[in-house]
Amino acid sequence: TTVDVKDQKTDKSQKFKIVGSAEADPSDGKLSNESPVGRALLGHKRGETVTVPVPRGPARKLKITKIER
Repeated sequence: TTVDVKDQKTDKSQKFKIVGSAEADPSDGKLSNESPVGRALLGHKRGETVTVPVPRGPARKLKITKIER
């Protein structure tokens, strides 16, 4: 599944492909379904905003703008 998101704080758009942990390659936009961002995005729909915890600072809020299966 490929998910397009927009960071609500920075207004920056990103595209992530959610894959199994063996295929994960963050530098190529492939996130594991077990990663914090991957876990947060699973089960949500276009238009929803998800909160992703980060090690330092406030959690990131990502709005899902597009989902491709």
